[in-house]
Amino acid sequence: MIEIIKNILPEEINKKIIHFLLNTKNWKIAFDLKNLNLIDDLLGPPGKDYGFSLQTFDVSENINLDSPLNLYGEIIYSIIKKNTKYNFLRPNRFYWNYYNNSSHTLLHTDKDSDYFVSFLYNLHTNDGGTEINGNFYKSNCGEAIIFPSNFLHKAITSTNTKSRFSFNCIVELERINK
Repeated sequence: MIEIIKNILPEEINKKIIHFLLNTKNWKIAFDLKNLNLIDDLLGPPGKDYGFSLQTFDVSENINLDSPLNLYGEIIYSIIKKNTKYNFLRPNRFYWNYYNNSSHTLLHTDKDSDYFVSFLYNLHTNDGGTEINGNFYKSNCGEAIIFPSNFLHKAITSTNTKSRFSFNCIVELERINK
């Protein structure tokens, strides 16, 4: 089930998050090891990049940066948890994403499990978005798209802005015994 939740944070707060992202170190080229030989691809002929990601929280990799970005992530997570039909247990990973017009992303899954959902929170409006199982969801400021983490998806870059910023969170679900 794909769910959309609107009006999570006001545009002014999202702009403050983007400003903070622009001044944060440790961005890395985004890629999926399962689908890509990054070194050969980056050293090959000119082409598109894969965007950039900033990982600030990850349970399995024991990452929890002392950063206002994690506070923003927790606030976004809490508001979505309050408004979703899914039974959130806890966040598993926070990724902040940056794509420019030449970014090219690949279809991937975030987690191959039925006990996790992902949400993609859009920090500003643009004509880019997210493709999930072949359907396109436009990037609208303050809006989150929630979907099972094992759904195939990819980012779609913007053509009407120079860049696209978003927040991706993987969430572990409560396991309800029946």
